[in-house]
Amino acid sequence: MQGLGYLAQDPAENVVPFVHHLGDARTPFLWITSRPVDTAPDGGDLLRVTTLRGGMATADPRRLQDLKTAATTFFDERGPGILVLDCLEPLILHAGVERALRFVEDLHEEVAMRSGILVVFADPRTVTPRMIAWLERELDPLPRSAMLPNAELRVVV
Repeated sequence: MQGLGYLAQDPAENVVPFVHHLGDARTPFLWITSRPVDTAPDGGDLLRVTTLRGGMATADPRRLQDLKTAATTFFDERGPGILVLDCLEPLILHAGVERALRFVEDLHEEVAMRSGILVVFADPRTVTPRMIAWLERELDPLPRSAMLPNAELRVVV
């Protein structure tokens, strides 16, 4: 639903099919990831989080304000859409747990004000139980049906 934030406690390999479903549905989305990908599926924008310099559409995980600015710019330019955050581990590593948590909270507020949707992927195998517990308090669980084929019919902006 618009204005909500969701937590997907899924293995990392489930993220790519999810964003492809969004692309197939022509749902505008911004995929913030640390994966070494060059482009997002059709219909989406990509922001790669990395400490390596260079390349278009990259952001430093220590500069959380830059990531937030990219998200607000996405909503300003594309209207309500879906913000997919798939890079908790590098954010925690480089910015610290407290700053990363505050960043997710700030994104959630931005999404709510702009009638968008936030989906945060957290792999329970790599994210600490403390972080998962905080995310569970802040975000609703992503419905299992959103990860199935034709998810775009259920995750609609």
